[in-house]
Amino acid sequence: MGMSASQARLLSITSRMNDIEFKSQQVSNIKIRLADDSEKVANAYTQALNKQKMTFTSFDDKGNNIKTDLDSKSMASSGYELKSRDGKKIPSSYDASTLHNMIESGEYYLVKKGTSEEVSVSSEVKLALESDDKDFAKAEAEYNAATAKINKKEKQLDNEMKALDTEHQALKTEQESVKSLIGENVEKTFNLFS
Repeated sequence: MGMSASQARLLSITSRMNDIEFKSQQVSNIKIRLADDSEKVANAYTQALNKQKMTFTSFDDKGNNIKTDLDSKSMASSGYELKSRDGKKIPSSYDASTLHNMIESGEYYLVKKGTSEEVSVSSEVKLALESDDKDFAKAEAEYNAATAKINKKEKQLDNEMKALDTEHQALKTEQESVKSLIGENVEKTFNLFS
């Protein structure tokens, strides 16, 4: 191989190596975005697992207990009122889960109607915190589907990265071989003129 052909070959190999390094960097960036997506999915799943609602238990004429979600509509008939700790306006509409979050935040609290006595779920027999099994099942299904999709994409990216690494290593070996050949050609050329 002549001197100029060797030099052209070296430039071609260097260009291909740079392209592979760029592709590797893109794959790494995609994997970082997948890790972010995985974290978002896990956070959404955790929030769904921690989601609870407040319920109120009352009894009918036959002594059967009736559980009712404690929300803005059932609040008046339950014998409780929602109060604000810092004088904020009480929202006019909220569901049982939102009520639980409002009380958990510490900005709002429950009192027995007509009194200023604060009540809590632990101190009041008629109040309870419950989780919705349907919400759990839905959250778990969404989590499993999203995680499977992310894992599949990560495996594809890992395989692509391995292929790029293998190709890069082969090109590096070829580059060293061509550099060695160029060095030998230069040495022979200078030996001719010495």
